[in-house]
Amino acid sequence: MFLDPTPELAQLHLAVRVIIYGAVILGGWGAYSAGRRATVWGKRHRAPVVHPLEGLLGEQYLLYLRPFAVDRELAQAPPEAPGLWSNRVLEVPGLTSEEFLIKQFTGCGRVVAIGRPGERLPLLGAERGYLPLHHWQHTVSKLIQGAHGVLMFVAPGPGTVWEYTEALRTTSPERLVLMVGCSTEEFDAFRAAARQRYAERTVTESGEAWAPLPDLPECPREPRASRREWEMPLRAFITFDANWRPQVHPFKVMAKPMRNFRTVRRVVSSQVHPVLAPLAALPRRPWPPDQGISLPLEDVPEPPRRPLLGSALPQQGFGRRGRRPRRP
Repeated sequence: MFLDPTPELAQLHLAVRVIIYGAVILGGWGAYSAGRRATVWGKRHRAPVVHPLEGLLGEQYLLYLRPFAVDRELAQAPPEAPGLWSNRVLEVPGLTSEEFLIKQFTGCGRVVAIGRPGERLPLLGAERGYLPLHHWQHTVSKLIQGAHGVLMFVAPGPGTVWEYTEALRTTSPERLVLMVGCSTEEFDAFRAAARQRYAERTVTESGEAWAPLPDLPECPREPRASRREWEMPLRAFITFDANWRPQVHPFKVMAKPMRNFRTVRRVVSSQVHPVLAPLAALPRRPWPPDQGISLPLEDVPEPPRRPLLGSALPQQGFGRRGRRPRRP
């Protein structure tokens, strides 16, 4: 177009033509960005909600635990990969960072999480269930005990530290996966808080069978080793052997010069495989009859749900994935 302009454009000054071309390019990118935000917003309206939580009984699921503070970052699109800025359109179209990461684990079962109390719509990625602000520990403990695996985004918050010590008490080491995306200072604060909380709970709850406190390594977050490395919000996994000895699995994605969604998915899968394969090979975890989830009826919050504008479809008439059940 620059080399062979139309007669009308040829009459314009070169600077004017450059401004027009730039406006067209920026306008197209702006339309794409607005369309992506609209897509994410619409998907949040149809995101599945685990309600009531008793519906997880008998199902194989992974429990995703994290401090609510990371939700804001993970609700954004994945960061730009090294290379052409326009490649994002082909790499992870319409996905948030949480969706992109959680999709790697869905082969092991549903991935569920506790949603932030009071949020207007569930975020995309793990399926949300909702608990009251108080007295949530008992239910989360039951969810940990019934989960095929526990994915925990580490941070020094008191809720996450309690969940970590509860996982030490109630689940086997092979089923716990720590996800590290925080800074070195935050990871050190998490380790210190975990040691303190573990010491307190082993004294006040001395009748319980406690696993030994794992000796967590130094923060595995490493600086970028190459200009081709894609700096994702997640930087490493930590898994445990049968004796609670930790093993670090760096999460380093090297961006290829020419790539699309399939090539990106293959590269990411190769990084997740050392964590996912042992988890998938674990036997199905039975849920003992006395381990049911229960909450007082008045404490069960209603899930956030607001119909799309102009939609008269009843939400309760849809299945778990947001689709209308097939007729027999």
